[in-house]
Amino acid sequence: MADYKITSPRLQILRGQLDAPEVIEVQTLNPDLIACDMTRARHRWPDVKDAPFKWLTFIAWHACRREGRIEPSLTYELWEASTLNVANLTDDDDPAAATVDPTPPGLEPG
Repeated sequence: MADYKITSPRLQILRGQLDAPEVIEVQTLNPDLIACDMTRARHRWPDVKDAPFKWLTFIAWHACRREGRIEPSLTYELWEASTLNVANLTDDDDPAAATVDPTPPGLEPG
């Protein structure tokens, strides 16, 4: 049985004041990426390749909202203005990084 690797980035976010930032780590998932695609099209934002930091900041915001890590009323614009850094923690060189087996335990297919 093959392992499945989550390809959505795990992110570390620094927010607030530079001398005492709030640190949040979050795993982005497909709903966060889809929300970014839809919002980017609606607002006519640049393509991801032309605005990679906007993409990372948006998917970080969406993942934090999805996980209940921030208040649902915090708008993307306020989040963007108060975010100091978003770093991709996904280590593509580590084959065990973000690896999960999506098959529930039970009978093997025959």
